[in-house]
Amino acid sequence: MDAGGIIAIVAAVLLWFMILWLFGFWERSKTENDSSSDMHFLTLTMDKFLSNMEREKPIRFTGEQLRIATDNYSTLLGSGSFGKVYKGNLSDGITVAVKVLRGNSDKRIEEQFMAEVGTIGKIHHFNLVQLYGFCFERDLRALVYEYMGNSSLDRYLFHEKKTLGYEKLYEIAIGTARGIAYLHEDCKQRIIHYDIKPGNILLDNNFNPKVADFGLAKLCNRENTHITMTGGRGTPGYAAPELWMPFPVTHKCDVYSFGMLLFEIIGRRRNHDINLPESQEWFPVWVWKKFDAGELGVLMIACGIEERYKYMAEFERMVKVALFCVQYRPESRPMMSDVVKMLEGSVQISKPLNPFLHMMKGTFPGHSVQASHTDANTNTNSSSSAIVSEPGICHRPIIQQVFHLGSSILGTDSNIVCATPVVAVKVGILIWACCKRNKSDSKSVSTGSQFLTLTMDKFLNEMEREKPIRFTDQQLRIATDNYSNLLGSGSFGAVYKGTFSNGTMVAVKVLRGSSDKKIEEQFMAEVGTIGRIHHFNLVRLYGFCFERNLIALVYEYMGNGSLDRYLFREKKTLGYEKLHEIAVGTARGIAYLHEECKQRIIHYDIKPGNILLDNNFNPKVADFGLAKLCNRDNTHITMTGGRGTPGYAAPELWMPFPVTHKCDVYSFGMLLFEIIGRRRNLDIKLSESQEWFPVWIWKKIDTGQLRELIIACGIEERSKEIAERMVKIALWCVQYRPELRPIMSVVVKMLEGSVEIPEPLNPFQHLMGDIFIAHPVQVSQTYNTTSTSSGSSVMVTDSSIVCATPIMRKYEIELAATNV
Repeated sequence: MDAGGIIAIVAAVLLWFMILWLFGFWERSKTENDSSSDMHFLTLTMDKFLSNMEREKPIRFTGEQLRIATDNYSTLLGSGSFGKVYKGNLSDGITVAVKVLRGNSDKRIEEQFMAEVGTIGKIHHFNLVQLYGFCFERDLRALVYEYMGNSSLDRYLFHEKKTLGYEKLYEIAIGTARGIAYLHEDCKQRIIHYDIKPGNILLDNNFNPKVADFGLAKLCNRENTHITMTGGRGTPGYAAPELWMPFPVTHKCDVYSFGMLLFEIIGRRRNHDINLPESQEWFPVWVWKKFDAGELGVLMIACGIEERYKYMAEFERMVKVALFCVQYRPESRPMMSDVVKMLEGSVQISKPLNPFLHMMKGTFPGHSVQASHTDANTNTNSSSSAIVSEPGICHRPIIQQVFHLGSSILGTDSNIVCATPVVAVKVGILIWACCKRNKSDSKSVSTGSQFLTLTMDKFLNEMEREKPIRFTDQQLRIATDNYSNLLGSGSFGAVYKGTFSNGTMVAVKVLRGSSDKKIEEQFMAEVGTIGRIHHFNLVRLYGFCFERNLIALVYEYMGNGSLDRYLFREKKTLGYEKLHEIAVGTARGIAYLHEECKQRIIHYDIKPGNILLDNNFNPKVADFGLAKLCNRDNTHITMTGGRGTPGYAAPELWMPFPVTHKCDVYSFGMLLFEIIGRRRNLDIKLSESQEWFPVWIWKKIDTGQLRELIIACGIEERSKEIAERMVKIALWCVQYRPELRPIMSVVVKMLEGSVEIPEPLNPFQHLMGDIFIAHPVQVSQTYNTTSTSSGSSVMVTDSSIVCATPIMRKYEIELAATNV
């Protein structure tokens, strides 16, 4: 070959390499640009997200912002002793109700302000009005609430034109009860409202009820059974009798008020109406007399219910619940969670006692009360427990009487008049409480004002810290002592123990992963869900850090680690009673996420490692890195890629079908199996028959060998009933078809034993070798031989399709979707 040919070949090769190099350079540039674009997009997204979190409610508004929002307070919605409420529109288009506080003293206004912001500003529930923010300036104290398009319930109960039917009123009663139950039983601190009445039940555009007006509300520790009050609280006609007496009170005073509200829903009238005949003037007593005489039909006609047979069950239920709620003795009133169950019809309601017995004339049995009563004619030592005739609000012209500590005195005194304050309007009872009125000079008033200012500044600073706080890397480095105390680690990163300067212990979760995008998605999922909600059985997020070299989440510290630590170790330190409590608490937390938040939250990763235990072994659902928010009306969500942990994740999460919140129910069922056995569901160290625990449980239940199951799990005889209940619930929760699984609020009732549990179907039928009964499934895939439209419903009977949950990895079953 001549030199020219060689040169030509070399040139061609060089040209080829040059083309390849240029192509590679272009590809790398494109990838880098794409990556840069992705990072730029993520940065923009994260900046927007963090900006939104900074504006997370409650926001502190200025007086000028509210003046603009309300168009100089031009649209008055209502007014009362508290002040006035105006309609407004924020800059982002959200319609709000601005409540401007005014009163006869600065102290009263500031007490109301702190009560409202300090309670409703910290919590989150679908049936509670949402506080967007507040304004606290020298000339303006205001609260900014979400706007309720249908005003308050009293508007629909007491107007001549009754626009709401009984079905809707019944729904409103249940929703209101749920809101109050959350305040009493599901918050980290119990909240007593003290002023439940129709005017404080607001209705949104869909007539969903929202409990409002927390101006009298009080926070107390969940362990506190009684609270000492100074002076009466609440509205006469709704307030419980104990609120007007110098005795400690409980959250049952709200139950009483709800009962009085329920009477007004039943009659669609005020409880006291002087325009009606004497017999009907005081409605609750008249309802009792008709109920006791078996004349519910007459009562329904009087209440204007035409379709008696259609509403008889709901009507009787409401009457019974109302009568139980207004029992004179607080301990005879039900918890609000039980009220919800009663109204929903999930529990039987026995016949209530006469709640108005203490108002009858004559002599009737007394009961023990704490008395510190003095009589001029008797001089003895100390206060004591005395037997008196059912004391309501008692008044009599007696000066002194003190009983010996621990003594009992049975007596009758015709000078004592007893009644509940709800009849104060009718009989004109003078309530005399021993209230000391302190005389104050100008100096003490000035001192008090200064004290209030200091208190309010401290309060507002604390409220700013209620929202998830944005920490710096340096702050977390100091808190964790340079990340010296490792609590645990995993694919997400590592968790370190830390302590803040105020002594609060925290768990700092430092996120690391295979990609920045995954880390940021997890970060936004956790802060965007758990950072906005509040429940006793959910772990609390104190704050976060988002810097170039550190992405971290700061949680409350859980002293007893996670549940898996107690289930899978050889030494079993938790008994079945405690494990059952943990199961119930976990179920409550998940039920709140699914059914009680303003937006439904699906967790996607329920498992023992994500159930943390505080110092008292109260369970807290944690790790919201896969969680997703969705509208309550959305029944299905389209997923891209599998979510959750194999072994707990529902089968539909690994298939190209829409999913629902029922995937969390499935995971809870798998968790429940592990609680029952105190072992992992899959354990290859055990015999073949017991290796896959859920299937082994089903076989034992199906063949009536419950006792053998109890013995194998090491369950004591006294816990047999609890264990049997948990087994049935677990089998219902892991049903293959999501629609067969119960919702989590029903799971809670099943675990508590308040509803009967039917015998479960075989949840593992789809794992059998035979062809099984066909059922409709949503498909969005094309097979080689058959084509179906996206989202259509088809009956599957193809024996070549093998359906199985991904938790059965030991059998190496492939999903049918792999043939797409």
